[in-house]
Amino acid sequence: MAWDKGEQVLTTIGGRILELIGSNVGAILSNENWDYWRNKGEQEVKNVLKLLIDKSTDPYILGISSHLLYIGRKVN
Repeated sequence: MAWDKGEQVLTTIGGRILELIGSNVGAILSNENWDYWRNKGEQEVKNVLKLLIDKSTDPYILGISSHLLYIGRKVN
C-alpha cells in the first residue's frame, strides 16, 4: 500500500507521516465547474476550496489521485 511505502521512507530518515493527501484534488472539477463557482463570487470559491482541502485526505480522493503528497515531520 502507498501509505506503507511512504511511512518506510520517512522512518528511514527519522520522520513520521502526519498526513497523506491527493495532490491534484482540484482536478476533480472541470473548467466549466470552476467557472460556475467563480461566477457565484469569491466567498463561494473559498468555500469550494475549503471543501476540496478537507476532502483531500478522503480514501476515495486518494484512489483517483495521480500523485500523493506525504506531509511528515522529523522526529527528534
